Amino acid sequence: MPSKFSVFTYAARGLSSHWNHVKLGPPDAILGITEAYNRDTNPQKINLGAGAYRDDNGKPFVLPSVKEAESLLLAKNLNKEYAPISGIPQFCDLSIKLALTDQSSRIKNRCNATTQTISGTGALRVGGAFINEFAEQKHIWMPTPTWGNHKPIFT
Repeated sequence: MPSKFSVFTYAARGLSSHWNHVKLGPPDAILGITEAYNRDTNPQKINLGAGAYRDDNGKPFVLPSVKEAESLLLAKNLNKEYAPISGIPQFCDLSIKLALTDQSSRIKNRCNATTQTISGTGALRVGGAFINEFAEQKHIWMPTPTWGNHKPIFT
């Protein structure tokens, strides 16, 4: 079957100068809190940045409820098949009911579309691209404060 793409092999090291003109984006202020925490030598410091729970030794702490949920999933012996393109239907149905309540007129009147994505930022990117392509009015409302990567996703 003919391909629409040309396939090349290359030495990755040789491409580094190809992207030298691309400027780095601004540092993320919230992730910068963790970077500052890592540089701080005060033994009584507390990490107020985003991330996983940590124990007194700075090691990731997995909540007992998360461990229990993992055990329940493992016991179900689920298959490892790919999900449909828009996600696992039951997950999507339960997610929108959690977000809007199962009494929502939006759900009852089938005025919503729900899809499963790999991450919050990924969801915003996919949603933004959809709005940009198909919506007549292209308005995005963002809370203050918000994550530093949210605005660039939509601009």
